[in-house]
Amino acid sequence: MGAIDDYSGQTRTRSVVIVDDDTRVRSALRTLIDGSPELAVVGEATTPAEALEVVATADPDVVVLDMLLPQASDGLGLTRTLSSEGRVVVAISMLASLHQEALAAGAKEFLEKGGDGMTKLHETLRSVGR
Repeated sequence: MGAIDDYSGQTRTRSVVIVDDDTRVRSALRTLIDGSPELAVVGEATTPAEALEVVATADPDVVVLDMLLPQASDGLGLTRTLSSEGRVVVAISMLASLHQEALAAGAKEFLEKGGDGMTKLHETLRSVGR
């Protein structure tokens, strides 16, 4: 596995947890993320409760979080909770209208599913994190 220079002369892999209730989206995100040598998916979840458990166990650098789980209130609430715990959240959604709400809830970045948003995923995951 490749890694990211952390400016101390050390390099490391950036760990990611994916939270999305759609199996196909999780699979596509896993393939995309694991295709980058400096990124590694260390867990997946489908609900806010499952996400809290997986994040506590896996201790990822970044959480990629769908804002509609299956409702916007679920994704936004989970973003608030994770952010208040010091977690780095990259919010994703089909709804561009959730952009400002996601950032206000504590997400470091917001990407639209599909198109340009997903092409920016690698760059975004490399630039955010603990």
